[in-house]
Amino acid sequence: MPHNLSQSHKKMCKKAEQYKANNIDNKEEFYLLLTESAFRLILKADITPTSKILLVYLLSKVHFQFEHLYIYLPYDLLEKETNIIKATAINSLKDLDKKGFIKLHKGTNRKHNNEIKEYLFKQPQFYNPHRNQQNIVEMTPFFAKFLKAEK
Repeated sequence: MPHNLSQSHKKMCKKAEQYKANNIDNKEEFYLLLTESAFRLILKADITPTSKILLVYLLSKVHFQFEHLYIYLPYDLLEKETNIIKATAINSLKDLDKKGFIKLHKGTNRKHNNEIKEYLFKQPQFYNPHRNQQNIVEMTPFFAKFLKAEK
């Protein structure tokens, strides 16, 4: 069964597109700019300092063409780019997921993650039931919090 975006994900993409239209002049390339309100939301969040750093990192990885709000997140790349060791990153991702800032599609959800990767990369993925897949992070919950805080 092919992966489809949830209604909340589609709705958040549309809201993010409206935010983009209202807040940026160059519409060809759009990455999240940490406006004061987004930065304030992150700073005031009841999460660990490492989780805050990781959240900013995740936001830097979202490219807004408004097709999806997913980030493909191998731990080795995360560790290389942030210098946050894997065990700490796992705890921080779980914390962010628990507190409703992200939705973590863990690598243990092998079949579901493969469906998302096929959706993202538009090519068939090899499914190995005995091997964990890399994590996929959905940023819809953050934008729901961000756009709610904007009002």
